[in-house]
Amino acid sequence: MVKKGAEELRLRDKALDKVMERARRARILSKQAILRVHSGEEAEAGKRLEEASGLISEMDAIIEEHPELGRFDQVSAAKEEFSEASIIMGLTESGEFPDPAALGVPMTSYLMGLGDVPGELRRQALDALRLGDIETAEDRLSTMEEIYLSLVTMEEVPLLKGLRRKLDIARGVIERTRSEVTAEAGRRRLGESVRRLTDRLGDP
Repeated sequence: MVKKGAEELRLRDKALDKVMERARRARILSKQAILRVHSGEEAEAGKRLEEASGLISEMDAIIEEHPELGRFDQVSAAKEEFSEASIIMGLTESGEFPDPAALGVPMTSYLMGLGDVPGELRRQALDALRLGDIETAEDRLSTMEEIYLSLVTMEEVPLLKGLRRKLDIARGVIERTRSEVTAEAGRRRLGESVRRLTDRLGDP
């Protein structure tokens, strides 16, 4: 009996190592994918997300044999990071939210990953403002607000532990972004008014 128990623990430890390795690599790839999206390298981002998806599938296959390994924080963190990166990719490419089932992640991981998306959309909004593209900045702000309003109704759900903190951060991010977009829109309107006045004064 003791020998059998020791063998089971040895197999479990080996399985845990495999799960942790894949979870760590999937997180790294997902983070890299986000950076690639921001750099306009969607094809490269897609390659990293595809590899991360494969690692998560392998991880789930191992967890199916050892269900207790699914309770480790690293597992949920990898799926949340992958969900976040996939959502940002989808919004950037098509303006659409990817389906959790198509990503192969549970709804809880998807929603927790979604909670981090406003921070990345803020980055895109600021990049757009620097380029003078206020329309894109306003679109990103609108999506940030849509995400926040969708998630705020779920902040008390027990399975979404940590969501309230994400929402607190998102609220601050949205408020700062709204202020900056509003200020830029005001500067643009003022500039247009000055230009029109200058044109009128210059008319003979």
